[in-house]
Amino acid sequence: MARFASFITASRPQTCRPAAQMICYRSNRFISAGFMNIRLAHESDLTSAAALWYERIALLQQMDSGFAPLPDAMQAWKNHVALWLADRRSALFVAEKDAALVGFVAVMVSDGRPGLHPRQLGRVMDMGLDLHQPHPGLGGGLLARAKIWLKEHGIAVMVIDLPARYPVEAAFWHSQGAKLRFNQYWMKI
Repeated sequence: MARFASFITASRPQTCRPAAQMICYRSNRFISAGFMNIRLAHESDLTSAAALWYERIALLQQMDSGFAPLPDAMQAWKNHVALWLADRRSALFVAEKDAALVGFVAVMVSDGRPGLHPRQLGRVMDMGLDLHQPHPGLGGGLLARAKIWLKEHGIAVMVIDLPARYPVEAAFWHSQGAKLRFNQYWMKI
């Protein structure tokens, strides 16, 4: 947590969005009508976040056999995300509700395409939500917190890689204002 202290100040005044969105920013935390808390992750959050990540991968695997988890997929994911926690160019935010982790988003500052603007951009590295019960505003709240963090780092553009065969995620990102810019193709060699 200390590595983010220079970027985030606890004395920031409270700012609220319109009542329809019901998300407030208070001292580096979002509080919604559903009593959801969005905060920077700790290493102790990785086991719960890995379970959400694995559920998403299992769902994606049903639509695209290219999502093939390793035998130790959850541990491998946790080990990699632990590196993100130690990297000043990345942030992992988690959402808690009733003392349970119900979602996460990982973002990173990365270099843009050589010779083109922007020189740096934000990249959504991963996102996982509890799919077992509704959590109104969960995805939007996580995204809002990630956008604030990226803006605090001078980033004005965010890149999201979407699974090609999962229209629910595409609809979410379109509803948040994302536009298709590049297609990414995979080719076996």
